[in-house]
Amino acid sequence: MSCVATFAIFPLKQSGEDSLAPYVARALQIVKDSGVPYQLGPMGTALEGDYVEIMDVIRQCHDELRKDCDRVYLTVAIDSKAGEGGRIQQKVSHVGELLK
Repeated sequence: MSCVATFAIFPLKQSGEDSLAPYVARALQIVKDSGVPYQLGPMGTALEGDYVEIMDVIRQCHDELRKDCDRVYLTVAIDSKAGEGGRIQQKVSHVGELLK
């Protein structure tokens, strides 16, 4: 079974901060180091793989931000489907083909 998950994570109420990008980058480094296929988007990051593996990566991201952030906002959406991987690219490509 292959899962595609999209998640967004950032701290709330970081005083004096104009950008949340440094926090997002900390989480994305964990994703990158995990080896799980991913695609960064403007409003979240898509991951693909085994459910347990994906949830572990998301948990690590949460734990990293909680080290120095009193409040962390996290959203997760998961689509699990029997079959092989490669769905992150397939989903985007398929819609693109329909638009032609």
